[in-house]
Amino acid sequence: MLTKCCLKAMNKMPVFIKVDQYEDVLDLLEMVQQKIDTAKNTLSHIQELKLQEDAKLQEWASHLQEVEHKLSSVNTRLGEPNQ
Repeated sequence: MLTKCCLKAMNKMPVFIKVDQYEDVLDLLEMVQQKIDTAKNTLSHIQELKLQEDAKLQEWASHLQEVEHKLSSVNTRLGEPNQ
């Protein structure tokens, strides 16, 4: 495994490629950037869906609490003697 020192030195070294492969490398870099952009868009969409899901779950929890309160009220009234 390379040490941090070796990795830092390698990052500072120039990269040489054959001229005939230069366009292939540029195309590859463009393709990688497109994949990154697609991944970012997908992640953004997932985050938006999660927010919508969280809002819907909160709505359902609120409705459930309301029904539970009404049920408790009915149980209390049924347990009271008629006046």
